[in-house]
Amino acid sequence: MSKIKFGVNLDEVPEMLWDVDYTATKNMAQQAEVLGYTSLWVQDHFYWGKGSRGLDGDGAVFEPWTLLAALATETKKMKLGVMVSCNSFRHPSITAKIAATLDVISNGRVIFGYGAGWRQEEYEAYGFPFPRPSIRLNQMRE
Repeated sequence: MSKIKFGVNLDEVPEMLWDVDYTATKNMAQQAEVLGYTSLWVQDHFYWGKGSRGLDGDGAVFEPWTLLAALATETKKMKLGVMVSCNSFRHPSITAKIAATLDVISNGRVIFGYGAGWRQEEYEAYGFPFPRPSIRLNQMRE
């Protein structure tokens, strides 16, 4: 029987929802590795909107692929992933190139998760169209 593996999602750490602090993020990632977590996850959002995650206002967040590239140099064993990368925020070929580059930088530690997105306010804030879910899911075939 194989062992159960545990990962940590840094975006779910309450302290991380209030401030964008790379040193704190790096320290948490390194501590997670010391504690034996096998994967490290961040989320693909432009910001935490009012009312999300218990915030009263807009919360800043790091761009996930750039953050994981930096954390790849600060960790050695943990798998790295975006939970999940939104197919509408970047052209699919750009996302593939970014993920492949991170996989090289991290020595093969990338876990790739891809989804259709859901927060309409983020789409509108950045000028992206927000088609209905069936269309967003079909766009993932590209």
